[in-house]
Amino acid sequence: MTDVAATKSTRTAEAENLERLTTAPFTPKADRGSEIELSFATTETCELSCVFCHFNGPNATKKAKTLAPDLVKKGLEQVPAGKTVHFAATGDFFQDPSALDHLRESTKRGHTPNVLSHGQSMPPERLEEMLAMGIREFRFSVDHIEPRQYAKIRRGGDLEKVLSTIGYLRERKAQIPDINVEVNCILIGDAKARMQEFTDFWSTRVDAIYFHAEYYDTLKFRNLFWMPEKRNDCHIQLYVLPSGQITPCCAMMVQAHEVETPWLPNIATTSLKDAYDQLCDMYEDPSSELGKVCAKCQWWVMWSEPKDGCTPYHKTIRFDEADRSPAGGAVDFVKSLVSNVTRRIAKSLGVAHPTA
Repeated sequence: MTDVAATKSTRTAEAENLERLTTAPFTPKADRGSEIELSFATTETCELSCVFCHFNGPNATKKAKTLAPDLVKKGLEQVPAGKTVHFAATGDFFQDPSALDHLRESTKRGHTPNVLSHGQSMPPERLEEMLAMGIREFRFSVDHIEPRQYAKIRRGGDLEKVLSTIGYLRERKAQIPDINVEVNCILIGDAKARMQEFTDFWSTRVDAIYFHAEYYDTLKFRNLFWMPEKRNDCHIQLYVLPSGQITPCCAMMVQAHEVETPWLPNIATTSLKDAYDQLCDMYEDPSSELGKVCAKCQWWVMWSEPKDGCTPYHKTIRFDEADRSPAGGAVDFVKSLVSNVTRRIAKSLGVAHPTA
């Protein structure tokens, strides 16, 4: 059997097994005791056309909506000081003309904003403005370490631009030690086979790398880290879309772009608490519009209990300063996990937007 045939056979078996687990009898139960986590995806506009993107990809229907600033402010008013608020986009956050205003409003209210971007539109002046207002958490979506392969995936993107931005933040970290720079990497193409090489590459450039299984066909996954034995519940979170609609998860962010979803709560008319309660109710009701989507959705793998340092969907490798190799060698994963899991695991599992 050729390697190609073996790969196809493995993928087919994985897909069939995951489909079987997803459609098996399951009674969903929302964890209503969880603290509400809020993310804004403020715009669908993007200057790239990534091959996998359902919002701006080569075959995507582009809608280019942007969330009204007053609706962002309305959401921020409901978040207590000291909490993390995630700012991203189903396009790119910095294509929102009000992006910096949103961050300024959030920091003014005592939040800890976390910014996700593909990094193509973050010149030093913009970075300095964010640093001045207190932004310290930066995450970049970078799916390859070779410029040519990166450009094939992130069409219209330039890897050197991202590396320059990350390098600038790395230099500023010498004066501002609490800057935290991370990268997301979706396992597409040859990325899964080269994870160690990717880890070595990023070990002297960033504070952490997050590897993600590849989602495709809106609700399905492949290139998992391991196959779970049974389905588990999802965690309900709040993602405010450019339309103002509030979804409970990344999957519904994509679904809401693909089809009309008038039944989702909208931040213009619904409080975050009421939206959370409504989404929990719908998640637990198989006959609801949300329940019908959940019944066939494979994104539940995001929330499987970790095994061997990762979930089926997600693996985090953090790089401690003391462990960085001058030559770019990888940090031992177990040591990194033990030293950082208490502080980071909740955040890292809750903010994976493969759409940025």
